[in-house]
Amino acid sequence: MKKHLLLSIVFSIIFSLAALAYETIIIDFPRNTKWIKAYYRNIGTEAILQYVPEGQKANNWKQTVIVHSYKGNESPTYQLSDKLTAQLMSQNPTGRYHYLRYSVVDSIAVRTTNTYKGIPGQGEIFRTTKAAEGIMTIQYIDRDKVRFQKNYNMWLKIIRDARVYNSYWRDNHVLDKSEHFEL
Repeated sequence: MKKHLLLSIVFSIIFSLAALAYETIIIDFPRNTKWIKAYYRNIGTEAILQYVPEGQKANNWKQTVIVHSYKGNESPTYQLSDKLTAQLMSQNPTGRYHYLRYSVVDSIAVRTTNTYKGIPGQGEIFRTTKAAEGIMTIQYIDRDKVRFQKNYNMWLKIIRDARVYNSYWRDNHVLDKSEHFEL
């Protein structure tokens, strides 16, 4: 009887650790700039986070980084990337995506668009990457195409180097949870 009780307690602790785990994205924004969380929403297995430069808002921005997670999605990243970039192209078909990386675990596509049906022209870097608990997309958008082209290499490196951090302890003090994204 005592062995069963002890075994039940051990299994309860082990299985509860998954509930205490969290996964986040770490983005190293440009030095001497302050990017703030403008929007965050977690609904079931999907979550979305939007960062904008300080002084801009979720619905009124010139530059933004949008992170979207799909918990439990085990698809190859290129399949999800193809699906999502096709949706984005249907909203503004004036620029095609060019893939820089197209693999099972990480895909990166870029494009610039012109103004179309009230949607401003913009430059975009769109990354889809595997995480321990699903897939994340990281999208940088700049509505100033000249600035986008000027800063393209810097932003490509920032988006390419964004990394997933997985912790099995919510009280891990390595990161400030208020500044990071929970998958």
